[in-house]
Formats: sequence, structure tokens, C-alpha cells
Amino acid sequence: MQRSDLYGVMGEFGTPEELLQAVKKIRQAGYRRLDAYAPFPIEGLSDALGLKRNLVPAITLLGGLAGGIGGFGLQYWAAAITYPLNIGGRPLNSWPAFIPVTFELTILGASFAAVFGMLALN
Repeated sequence: MQRSDLYGVMGEFGTPEELLQAVKKIRQAGYRRLDAYAPFPIEGLSDALGLKRNLVPAITLLGGLAGGIGGFGLQYWAAAITYPLNIGGRPLNSWPAFIPVTFELTILGASFAAVFGMLALN
């Protein structure tokens, strides 16, 4: 078998329809590692390229939920269960005070999940 030095081919198309037709012809010819760039979204281009749905958004959502629930739970556990202090007659579960930390841990969990999910899936 002879080795080809051909690494890739690039083309420019005037209309989105021409790009879609070219992608379909290339896929029919047997090529599978394709990519296309356009300055605007083209309907059907992802399907024509054969791109699969990505799990990174779902992993990011789960990481954000875990971070938010974990942050709120940790604060509730510390303030209401482990070390309850009745200061000024406020309730032990003073959730408005928990909002900033809960928000920050939601963002932290989502960003870590997105980065590690992307690295694991690629």
C-alpha cells in the first residue's frame, strides 16, 4: 500500500447550498474526518458532516447542580445542624445569606465539570 502525503484539502464556496452539496459528495466518497466553517449557522450542516451530539452540556449541568446543592447543603449543615447559633432571632436556615456561596460553588462545579468533561470526551 502506497502512503499518501496528502494531509487535507480546503475549499471555498459562494453559497451555503454549494457547501452542503460538497459535504454530501465528500461523505459519499468515503471521507469521514471533515470540518466546515461558516460566518453564520447553516441549517443541516452538522447532520451533513455526521457530527454526533456532545455530552459536555449535560456534564456541565450536572456539575453545576452538584456544586450548588453541595454548597447550600454544607452551609445548612454548618449553620443549622452542627453549630446552631440563635443570633438576633434569625432562623437557623437563613437561606438569603447562603445565596452568594451557593452561586459561586455552582459556577465552580460547572466550570470544573465542563473542563474535565471536555478533556475526558475528546
